[in-house]
Amino acid sequence: MEKLLLKVYKSKRATLSFKVISALAVILSVLSYCALLFLSFYNSVYEGLAVLLSAALPFFAVGFVRMMIDAPRPYELYDFYENKPKEREGRSFPSRHAYSSFVIATIAFAYSVPLGIGLLLMGLALAASRVLLGIHFIRDVLCGALVGVISGLIGIFFMILPNIA
Repeated sequence: MEKLLLKVYKSKRATLSFKVISALAVILSVLSYCALLFLSFYNSVYEGLAVLLSAALPFFAVGFVRMMIDAPRPYELYDFYENKPKEREGRSFPSRHAYSSFVIATIAFAYSVPLGIGLLLMGLALAASRVLLGIHFIRDVLCGALVGVISGLIGIFFMILPNIA
């Protein structure tokens, strides 16, 4: 893994490409979440609250866990980073970017399978770029993605609960 990170770090083109992928994925995630919130609140206040709370509450829980664990980032552990990808140290596990991307993708499946697939692929690209930039370890993005999918499924459950009862 260290050799791959070194190769990406030494290549300005690769580094720039992964930074662009990461930034675009974040922007698309935010826009998608705003659209999902609008659509869900348009359908019903209950559905809107289910979407809002299933994404927001775990987001803060993930942040709290990151603060408590305070795991180092790859660029802190490998000595070849002359310029750190971020100024922040620690708080690497779990990845909030991966969490956010995957919770949004999972909730999107409730509205549109093609949109959900597209956002899921974007989440995978985001997670890979965060690892290849040396910002997160694979375990960080896997855990963030897993918590995101579980949170999204809980949100979908609460969205459809009134229709079951």
